[in-house]
Amino acid sequence: MRSTINVVIPVIRIILIILAVMSVEVMGKPSDVKDRAGHLTLVPIDDRPAVGQFAQMIGAIADREVAMPPRAMLGNFTRPGDTKSIGKWLRERSYDGTDALIISVDMLAYGGLVASRRSGVDEEEARQRLEFFRWFKGRYPKIPVYAFSVIMRVAPTASAATVGLHDRLARFAELKDRVPRTGDATLARELAELERGLAPEVLEDYLAARRRNLRINLAMIDLVRDGQVNELILLQDDARQYGLHRQDQAVLRARLKAEGLEGRVPIYNGTDEGSLSLVSRAILDRQGSRLRVGLVYSSEKSREMVTPYEDHPLRFTVENQVRAAGGIPVGEGERADYRLFINAPGTSDAEFERFSAKMLGELKSGVAVALADLNFPPPHRSGADLRIIEALRRAKLFDRFVGYAAWNTAGNTLGTTIPFANMRIADRKWGIGGGPESAARREAAHLEFLLNRYAGDYIYHDIVRQEINDRMREEAKRTGAVSYELSPEKYAQLDAEVAAKMTPLIEKFFAESLAGRSYRLKGAKRLEVKGLRDLRVYLPWARTFECVIEFRLDYAEVAR
Repeated sequence: MRSTINVVIPVIRIILIILAVMSVEVMGKPSDVKDRAGHLTLVPIDDRPAVGQFAQMIGAIADREVAMPPRAMLGNFTRPGDTKSIGKWLRERSYDGTDALIISVDMLAYGGLVASRRSGVDEEEARQRLEFFRWFKGRYPKIPVYAFSVIMRVAPTASAATVGLHDRLARFAELKDRVPRTGDATLARELAELERGLAPEVLEDYLAARRRNLRINLAMIDLVRDGQVNELILLQDDARQYGLHRQDQAVLRARLKAEGLEGRVPIYNGTDEGSLSLVSRAILDRQGSRLRVGLVYSSEKSREMVTPYEDHPLRFTVENQVRAAGGIPVGEGERADYRLFINAPGTSDAEFERFSAKMLGELKSGVAVALADLNFPPPHRSGADLRIIEALRRAKLFDRFVGYAAWNTAGNTLGTTIPFANMRIADRKWGIGGGPESAARREAAHLEFLLNRYAGDYIYHDIVRQEINDRMREEAKRTGAVSYELSPEKYAQLDAEVAAKMTPLIEKFFAESLAGRSYRLKGAKRLEVKGLRDLRVYLPWARTFECVIEFRLDYAEVAR
């Protein structure tokens, strides 16, 4: 999870955020359908759309309701989630009909991802919160438990409180690992200067959080060994080639090897997408099947690229993301249930043209194709490759993908695209979404998430956010006031501006790509897209990094 440059924030921002958070009980649109094919319970890592709303929308493609704690319990940016209330919510809810429980360890133990980067919760208190897993398995031994736990990244959260510290702490963490590995004398002197310049209490808070988090990661491995957690993934938050996270990974791999769990608990780059991957995995596990995912890279060089904010070659991230979400990665020429096209850095113009032509050709011919667009445009490195958007527009193929995403990091995008496509293909292949009575709403759920991704990853990141951030960078140059959070006044102003700019652009895109189209359903009916309703766009946190996009498709079932 990365931040973007905004402006200074006073404390009273919290009041505005709490009021905004309290206005919505759960992320996304709560289900109004009582006869879903299944139900899952999820505790996400915080209250952002990418970790909760996306999971709900992906579940809906397979006709699953994904229930979450009320949003007010999940915190907001630098305000931690209410772990006590979440624990009470988990213990008091009914699990009748629940297919799986999916838990963010960082929310349960510390109050969320941002809180996990500070030492506010001591290790003993965090361990006590993990006892929930033993409590749950003692009462519901047949309900599978899935968990994801984050390995702390190199830097603390970029916020008003860390201005001036964020980059220095990140460099310290990098050099603390790099200097012993390389013996570079120049870097050793730089490290010594950093250590002298950082206040002891700042350094200790950072290192204490790292130590505690590693021990909680290890405690989760113990819970897998003891049968209290069925499946665990260890996700490496934003990383570099060197850093203290590499030492943490080595400790965790040694423990996994000692417990005979090396092949069962993966460690790979990602964070925000953990809940999405496990929603897909839980649904496929219940089906008792795996999907074969054919990998098509934009170039051979791109397979070996280490993408920004990651510390392993792209192929390592891709293959682990596929497996974590319940798939089997296979080569481009092998039999596959769908083809995952991966547009990545390290691709020449000629290679891109061949890649793009192949993808468009397969879309036109009806092949099941998903696109993970990792070739993010500068300066904020998030958003769609406009060459692909224009090609899709010319060919009128926006609605053909079985899965699509283009945001933030390779791990984030892959971990959105793959679960998205998995649910679409699994329902087509096995009918996991239920009978014909739910076929229309499953089709609509797929189209809703596809439109949501174009709206977020293309319209917001490539157009609206870029325009706003360019203006804010110019303001920062003039005033010298640089921060990573918005003041309450600026937050309100930009929230309104984002809604005003996004709404007509989304409506226009919908009119061009989906309105009036019809889609074949199983049986003798088709789904006809009528319109877009209840469209709402807003900034969930006091920054411009992401926006929440909510809407429903109006549709009708018609005879073929």
